[in-house]
Amino acid sequence: MAAQSVDTFVLAFSDPVLNAAEPQRARVNVSISFELFNNNHVQTLSTNQAGGDVEGLLFVPDLDPSDPCFNATMQYVPNNVTRIADLPTVQYLYLAFAPWFSAACTQSYLAATRTVPGLDGLIFYIPNNSTGTPPPVSDGTWDLNDGGRWKSDNKYPVYAIPGVDGAIIMQQLAQYSGNASSPKAKNILTQEQLDPTDYVRLYTTFGLNGGTNLPTLWAFLLIVLAIVLLIIGLTSLSMHYYQRRNRRALERRIRSGEVDLETLGIKRLRVPQEAVNSLPTFTYVPTESKSMDTNEYMGSSSQAPAGSAAPPSSTPDHTLWVQPTCPICLEDFIPRETTVRSLPCHHIYHPACIDPFLLDNSSLCPVCKAQVVAQEQNTNTFEPVTNAMVRYERRARRMRQAREMRRTQTGRVGTPGGENSGRFTNLRRVCGRERRIFSAPNAAPTTRQIEMVEVENRAVSSPIAAPDPDASAMQTRPPADSNMRREWMSRRMSALVGRQPTIEETEAERETRMPKWRRVLGAIFPGFR
Repeated sequence: MAAQSVDTFVLAFSDPVLNAAEPQRARVNVSISFELFNNNHVQTLSTNQAGGDVEGLLFVPDLDPSDPCFNATMQYVPNNVTRIADLPTVQYLYLAFAPWFSAACTQSYLAATRTVPGLDGLIFYIPNNSTGTPPPVSDGTWDLNDGGRWKSDNKYPVYAIPGVDGAIIMQQLAQYSGNASSPKAKNILTQEQLDPTDYVRLYTTFGLNGGTNLPTLWAFLLIVLAIVLLIIGLTSLSMHYYQRRNRRALERRIRSGEVDLETLGIKRLRVPQEAVNSLPTFTYVPTESKSMDTNEYMGSSSQAPAGSAAPPSSTPDHTLWVQPTCPICLEDFIPRETTVRSLPCHHIYHPACIDPFLLDNSSLCPVCKAQVVAQEQNTNTFEPVTNAMVRYERRARRMRQAREMRRTQTGRVGTPGGENSGRFTNLRRVCGRERRIFSAPNAAPTTRQIEMVEVENRAVSSPIAAPDPDASAMQTRPPADSNMRREWMSRRMSALVGRQPTIEETEAERETRMPKWRRVLGAIFPGFR
């Protein structure tokens, strides 16, 4: 890390060999010693392994006497300067100190420091009278003709201080290098009442940019960020897995016939052409003509339009045909002449009316809302199931189970004005009573009809659709013109389906109005609404 300040002062400390158990150290009062603090003019040349505090006892590296630089540096380095031999060999870190005046001699000092154990850094100064900050690291002054390799070869940080400060420190290293008998050391040890065997040496510490807090803070923030991202990722994956499992479970229940999405009001379903063709067609015979020969009806059924009807598989039960009018076009059936298509619920229609309704509008009977084909025959049922479908189906199922539990606990059957009166009013409407057009059987409601009553009281909290103002206007006969008739029939079919939107349509409209950030959040966390 880059150095911001450097502080050099006198440190008195006990010999770690003699006082290994309780070594003592103390900074000597500046009034009787030396201190040089530089808060501005420090240059960082290399930051190798400067991960913590850079500090230690100062010394000048020893050059080989045969090295030409040994004599060349004598004018800058006093003979009695502090050397590595003048310092304790354990418990302390060291900082080398040397002049920078030539590339060759600098390389010699760098080589001499590589063999020193516990070296925490190296300080250079240019021998001149400069008091300002040394040149930047990119300046040619620091070029040793090796392409900057010296910075990576030496595994410790290297700093530079002004020339004036360097000369002062070099002179002080000569005064605080001897043993306790030297004048400086003897004076300090006496005034500080220290042991005569103690050391008195120069100690230097660097103030780095923010010290070690900055990288530690960044590392902490990165760890926290990684943990948060990991939690978000695991939460998102868990929610996606949970939603996917629920969708697959609902698909299996749909395929097994346990759930009818359209009856629940979740989505619109369509009947495929093959299933429509499998619905039987017959020649209409009113109830009072049931004693006629059955073969006549079967012969008449063969006259139905090709492609719109399948041959009857059994003799029709005309006792169930008491409706004289097609519920879609509101035209009366002509006995022994009109071809009608019979649905499993025994409501009959013109094939030209009911076929487009089943193919394009709904898979339920327009009158009683019963299923027209078995669940497994309706291929459109197996379109992708959405999370909204799962949510609403679960809510309706739980409400139905709670209602059944209350009914079992109270034993109430549902009398007029009681808590179940609304349910049986709906049940009468589903079974065909209180309608202009109804089916003949007045027997007890089937399980499917009871389920439809429960659906009408389902937990889907959507407002009841307002009466369609066009419905009453379409209770008249269709116009004679073919184009107008098709338009009238289309509007009539839409009115029979109902204007109350399905859950699928409501969710699609809600998603279009949703802000973009909500849609993104919903994609990451599918359970978020």
